[in-house]
Amino acid sequence: MKRWWAGASRSTLLAGLVAGLVAVPGCDDGSSSETGEGSESSGDDGVGWFEIGWGQDSYVAISDGDDFPVVRGGQGSEMFPMPLQGAEFYLPGNPTSWMDADAPLVDLEMDVEGFNDGPGGHFKRIANYALDWVIREDGTYESAFLPILMPDGIDTEQLDGLPAHIHVQLRPFDQPMLVRELDVIIRAAP
Repeated sequence: MKRWWAGASRSTLLAGLVAGLVAVPGCDDGSSSETGEGSESSGDDGVGWFEIGWGQDSYVAISDGDDFPVVRGGQGSEMFPMPLQGAEFYLPGNPTSWMDADAPLVDLEMDVEGFNDGPGGHFKRIANYALDWVIREDGTYESAFLPILMPDGIDTEQLDGLPAHIHVQLRPFDQPMLVRELDVIIRAAP
């Protein structure tokens, strides 16, 4: 696949960068590219879909109102392990390489009332995270989990039973952004 910037002059690249700072991707009319709460951009225009899950070793689908458990990861940190599943969006030639420049990027904002004092006014914010993907036998894709590490100084017992809002953006290379939002209940690790 030829890179969009191959052979472009510096002035052309600069003009494109400035235009990108002014325009919102995927919106011709100036409206917001985000979807409403609890909704998703699911490929109505033929550009893929994805779902949010939970689990360290396997994907467990989660929906609005479901528990979102905190676990102790392999290196001892408490976290929410969040794998994704989806299909019909662009993956690079080696989808298991999270280092490929064409890998889909994930952005996450997680809000928990009373604990949103992290970057950007959120409980947790992760930007430009590249995941590795496998293509399953049925043609769908599954990622390794996005490790949502517990912020420093937070006792997970304080969070047990609290509602959380999760906003996830998946940005496939050279395609419109896909969005999912969920309202879940935090469950502290035993």
